[in-house]
Amino acid sequence: MKRFYKIFILCLLTFNFSKAQINYVFTASGGAFAANTTPTVVHAAGVDDAISAVINIGFTFRYGCVNYTQFKVTSNGVMFLGSTAAGSNAGNNLNTSTDRPAIAPLWDDLATGAAGNVNYKVTGVAGARILTVEWLNMEWSYSAVNPAITFQAKLYETTNRIQFVYRQEAAAIVVNGASIGLSGPISGDFYSLNNTSAAPTASKLI
Repeated sequence: MKRFYKIFILCLLTFNFSKAQINYVFTASGGAFAANTTPTVVHAAGVDDAISAVINIGFTFRYGCVNYTQFKVTSNGVMFLGSTAAGSNAGNNLNTSTDRPAIAPLWDDLATGAAGNVNYKVTGVAGARILTVEWLNMEWSYSAVNPAITFQAKLYETTNRIQFVYRQEAAAIVVNGASIGLSGPISGDFYSLNNTSAAPTASKLI
Protein backbone atom coordinates (compact mmCIF):
# COMPACT_ATOMS: atom_id res chain seq x y z
CA MET A 1 0.00 0.00 0.00
CA LYS A 2 1.43 3.36 -0.98
CA ARG A 3 1.31 6.17 1.52
CA PHE A 4 2.46 9.77 1.10
CA TYR A 5 4.85 11.46 3.50
CA LYS A 6 7.16 14.38 3.94
CA ILE A 7 9.98 14.08 6.47
CA PHE A 8 10.21 17.25 8.53
CA ILE A 9 11.48 16.05 11.92
CA LEU A 10 13.85 13.54 13.44
CA CYS A 11 11.85 10.81 15.10
CA LEU A 12 12.15 7.28 16.40
CA LEU A 13 9.44 4.88 15.25
CA THR A 14 9.26 1.81 17.47
CA PHE A 15 7.29 -1.40 17.03
CA ASN A 16 7.23 -3.61 20.14
CA PHE A 17 6.86 -7.37 19.68
CA SER A 18 3.69 -9.21 20.66
CA LYS A 19 2.40 -12.67 19.69
CA ALA A 20 0.80 -14.17 16.57
CA GLN A 21 0.97 -12.78 13.04
CA ILE A 22 2.68 -9.38 13.21
CA ASN A 23 0.87 -7.85 16.16
CA TYR A 24 2.89 -4.89 17.38
CA VAL A 25 2.38 -1.91 19.66
CA PHE A 26 3.53 1.32 18.00
CA THR A 27 5.08 4.36 19.69
CA ALA A 28 6.88 7.45 18.35
CA SER A 29 9.41 9.68 20.07
CA GLY A 30 12.16 12.21 19.40
CA GLY A 31 15.81 11.30 19.79
CA ALA A 32 19.35 11.62 18.47
CA PHE A 33 20.53 9.94 15.28
CA ALA A 34 23.78 7.96 15.49
CA ALA A 35 25.20 6.75 12.19
CA ASN A 36 26.85 3.32 12.01
CA THR A 37 30.62 3.46 12.54
CA THR A 38 32.84 1.04 10.59
CA PRO A 39 29.87 -0.91 9.21
CA THR A 40 29.76 -3.55 6.49
CA VAL A 41 28.72 -1.86 3.24
CA VAL A 42 26.19 -3.79 1.15
CA HIS A 43 25.34 -1.30 -1.61
CA ALA A 44 27.91 1.37 -2.48
CA ALA A 45 27.42 4.97 -3.62
CA GLY A 46 25.48 5.61 -6.82
CA VAL A 47 23.48 2.37 -6.70
CA ASP A 48 19.90 2.11 -7.97
CA ASP A 49 17.57 -0.91 -7.73
CA ALA A 50 19.81 -3.49 -6.05
CA ILE A 51 19.20 -6.34 -3.61
CA SER A 52 21.88 -7.95 -1.48
CA ALA A 53 22.87 -11.56 -1.13
CA VAL A 54 21.70 -13.31 2.03
CA ILE A 55 23.17 -11.74 5.20
CA ASN A 56 23.25 -13.24 8.69
CA ILE A 57 21.37 -11.22 11.31
CA GLY A 58 23.90 -12.25 13.94
CA PHE A 59 21.25 -13.63 16.30
CA THR A 60 17.79 -15.18 16.17
CA PHE A 61 15.04 -12.64 15.58
CA ARG A 62 11.44 -13.75 16.14
CA TYR A 63 8.87 -12.10 13.88
CA GLY A 64 5.27 -13.21 13.45
CA CYS A 65 5.98 -16.33 15.54
CA VAL A 66 8.77 -17.40 13.17
CA ASN A 67 12.49 -17.38 14.00
CA TYR A 68 14.76 -15.70 11.45
CA THR A 69 18.55 -15.66 11.27
CA GLN A 70 19.02 -14.08 7.83
CA PHE A 71 17.85 -11.13 5.75
CA LYS A 72 18.27 -9.38 2.43
CA VAL A 73 18.35 -5.60 1.99
CA THR A 74 17.61 -3.44 -1.04
CA SER A 75 18.64 0.05 -2.08
CA ASN A 76 14.95 0.95 -2.04
CA GLY A 77 14.51 1.36 1.70
CA VAL A 78 13.24 -2.10 2.60
CA MET A 79 14.70 -5.30 4.06
CA PHE A 80 13.26 -8.79 3.83
CA LEU A 81 13.60 -11.45 6.52
CA GLY A 82 14.74 -14.88 5.39
CA SER A 83 16.51 -15.76 2.16
CA THR A 84 13.83 -15.88 -0.54
CA ALA A 85 13.40 -12.23 -1.65
CA ALA A 86 14.39 -11.96 -5.29
CA GLY A 87 14.03 -8.37 -6.48
CA SER A 88 14.98 -4.82 -5.59
CA ASN A 89 11.26 -3.99 -5.22
CA ALA A 90 11.29 -0.44 -6.55
CA GLY A 91 7.49 -0.32 -6.24
CA ASN A 92 6.51 -0.21 -2.57
CA ASN A 93 3.69 -2.56 -1.60
CA LEU A 94 3.30 -3.73 1.99
CA ASN A 95 -0.06 -5.28 1.17
CA THR A 96 0.50 -7.82 -1.61
CA SER A 97 4.21 -7.80 -2.48
CA THR A 98 5.51 -11.26 -3.36
CA ASP A 99 8.70 -10.71 -1.36
CA ARG A 100 7.83 -10.85 2.34
CA PRO A 101 7.97 -10.52 5.28
CA ALA A 102 9.22 -6.97 4.87
CA ILE A 103 10.56 -4.36 7.27
CA ALA A 104 10.23 -1.00 5.54
CA PRO A 105 11.49 2.20 7.18
CA LEU A 106 11.09 4.11 3.88
CA TRP A 107 10.15 1.92 0.93
CA ASP A 108 10.24 3.73 -2.38
CA ASP A 109 12.27 3.94 -5.60
CA LEU A 110 15.45 5.33 -4.01
CA ALA A 111 19.14 5.44 -4.91
CA THR A 112 22.28 5.82 -2.84
CA GLY A 113 23.83 9.28 -3.10
CA ALA A 114 27.38 10.06 -4.20
CA ALA A 115 28.47 9.93 -0.54
CA GLY A 116 25.91 7.32 0.47
CA ASN A 117 25.55 3.59 0.85
CA VAL A 118 23.45 0.85 2.42
CA ASN A 119 25.25 -0.83 5.30
CA TYR A 120 24.72 -2.83 8.48
CA LYS A 121 26.35 -3.46 11.84
CA VAL A 122 25.67 -5.71 14.84
CA THR A 123 26.40 -4.20 18.26
CA GLY A 124 25.97 -5.29 21.88
CA VAL A 125 26.53 -8.53 23.75
CA ALA A 126 24.81 -11.91 23.41
CA GLY A 127 21.21 -11.66 24.55
CA ALA A 128 21.09 -7.91 23.94
CA ARG A 129 22.50 -7.48 20.45
CA ILE A 130 21.15 -4.98 17.92
CA LEU A 131 21.27 -5.24 14.14
CA THR A 132 21.28 -1.77 12.60
CA VAL A 133 20.64 -1.60 8.86
CA GLU A 134 21.36 1.89 7.54
CA TRP A 135 20.45 3.67 4.33
CA LEU A 136 22.95 6.55 4.34
CA ASN A 137 22.48 9.70 2.23
CA MET A 138 19.66 8.40 0.07
CA GLU A 139 18.31 10.17 -2.99
CA TRP A 140 14.53 10.33 -2.92
CA SER A 141 13.70 9.48 -5.68
CA TYR A 142 16.32 7.67 -7.76
CA SER A 143 16.38 10.55 -10.26
CA ALA A 144 17.40 13.13 -7.64
CA VAL A 145 20.84 14.72 -7.69
CA ASN A 146 21.49 15.06 -3.95
CA PRO A 147 20.55 13.05 -0.83
CA ALA A 148 17.33 13.93 0.99
CA ILE A 149 17.29 11.46 3.89
CA THR A 150 19.24 8.97 5.99
CA PHE A 151 17.43 6.27 7.98
CA GLN A 152 17.88 3.02 9.88
CA ALA A 153 16.01 -0.11 10.85
CA LYS A 154 17.10 -1.64 14.16
CA LEU A 155 16.27 -5.21 15.19
CA TYR A 156 16.69 -6.06 18.89
CA GLU A 157 17.64 -9.51 20.14
CA THR A 158 15.45 -11.17 22.81
CA THR A 159 12.81 -8.39 22.91
CA ASN A 160 12.27 -8.67 19.12
CA ARG A 161 11.69 -4.94 19.00
CA ILE A 162 11.93 -3.03 15.70
CA GLN A 163 12.94 0.61 15.60
CA PHE A 164 13.01 3.07 12.69
CA VAL A 165 15.26 6.14 12.99
CA TYR A 166 15.42 9.08 10.56
CA ARG A 167 17.65 12.04 9.77
CA GLN A 168 16.63 14.54 7.11
CA GLU A 169 19.40 15.67 4.78
CA ALA A 170 19.75 19.02 3.02
CA ALA A 171 18.26 18.25 -0.40
CA ALA A 172 14.58 18.56 -1.16
CA ILE A 173 12.47 15.45 -1.62
CA VAL A 174 11.80 14.98 -5.34
CA VAL A 175 9.06 12.38 -4.89
CA ASN A 176 7.29 12.12 -1.53
CA GLY A 177 5.53 8.79 -1.90
CA ALA A 178 6.63 5.85 0.27
CA SER A 179 5.45 2.99 2.43
CA ILE A 180 6.57 2.91 6.06
CA GLY A 181 5.69 -0.16 8.07
CA LEU A 182 5.83 -3.93 8.32
CA SER A 183 4.44 -6.81 6.29
CA GLY A 184 3.78 -10.33 7.49
CA PRO A 185 4.47 -13.63 5.75
CA ILE A 186 1.10 -13.74 3.95
CA SER A 187 -0.52 -11.29 1.56
CA GLY A 188 -2.71 -8.67 3.23
CA ASP A 189 -0.99 -8.85 6.65
CA PHE A 190 0.71 -5.52 7.25
CA TYR A 191 1.08 -2.39 9.36
CA SER A 192 1.39 1.00 7.69
CA LEU A 193 2.00 4.50 9.07
CA ASN A 194 -0.20 7.30 7.79
CA ASN A 195 2.45 10.04 8.14
CA THR A 196 5.79 10.91 9.78
CA SER A 197 4.61 13.58 12.15
CA ALA A 198 5.42 13.50 15.87
CA ALA A 199 2.44 11.22 16.41
CA PRO A 200 1.61 9.12 13.32
CA THR A 201 -1.07 6.45 13.37
CA ALA A 202 -0.25 2.82 12.58
CA SER A 203 -3.05 0.97 10.83
CA LYS A 204 -3.17 -2.82 10.55
CA LEU A 205 -4.88 -5.07 8.05
CA ILE A 206 -5.75 -8.79 8.40
